Amino acid sequence: MTMTAELEVELEGLSDVEATIDFTNPKDFTETLQAHIHNARNSDPTGDHIVLVTGFPNTFFTTEDDERRLIPVSHKALYLRDTQTLLLTMPGGPHELTAMHFNDRLAMKLDVMGCYEEIFNFGQETVSIGSVSKEPDNSWGATRSYATCVLECAVSQSGRSLRCNAKIWLEQEESKVSQVITINVNRRRPEIVFIVWKRRREQLQTRASPLCAVVDQVVHITLQARRPVAEGMLRLSFEEFFERKPQPGTREGDLFFSTRELEAIARKVWGKMEFDME
Repeated sequence: MTMTAELEVELEGLSDVEATIDFTNPKDFTETLQAHIHNARNSDPTGDHIVLVTGFPNTFFTTEDDERRLIPVSHKALYLRDTQTLLLTMPGGPHELTAMHFNDRLAMKLDVMGCYEEIFNFGQETVSIGSVSKEPDNSWGATRSYATCVLECAVSQSGRSLRCNAKIWLEQEESKVSQVITINVNRRRPEIVFIVWKRRREQLQTRASPLCAVVDQVVHITLQARRPVAEGMLRLSFEEFFERKPQPGTREGDLFFSTRELEAIARKVWGKMEFDME
């Protein structure tokens, strides 16, 4: 099964998809999407809202003409060109807050190491990998050409979409991404799951062993006695981030996010979601 076919199956099974729109023409699509956005925001102003669009023409996805652009700038897009399938995510406040605070923490660590100027922050720039186009929550790389590390966030109950995202970045030969951080904020209860994904080759008896996304680390944060409690720290590989080894005698090294730092992110996010905390 090809990557596009696998993703098609994954997308069809996502429990967080709230609506499916069959594209017919730009006018009807825009009106239907705007109506859904309005209703979704009224029913749940803080959660993520996901729409699956079928038959979405490639010409409307790739256009740089603002007058012809049909996808709202505030939406994250995943597009499968072969099947003209578009998955749109409208991030809620907790989603955006999670991404912002993680990015801020990472930037501070790079600055302390003296490496901030060496890294390129691509933000949510759309990346095309084969027949798939994807917008992350953030991405970084050691050159202007490509990202080596990607951040994907979600406010959902299952976090299944994040697994799909990790596979996109890590399982295609054209991709240079070697680390993906996914952060799933449970939309119903105070729980956040941080996962670091890496790429590995399956051990097959052939030369064409496929790449696969594997879980490297998992950190759960829960609310205990009205306080965020992280069960461990998070580590990002410096060598995979920068595609070089740390220089001896400097502050360079793997990037560690302590339990206290992860708990601080959770506190900010849960405050936005109005969970009861001290």
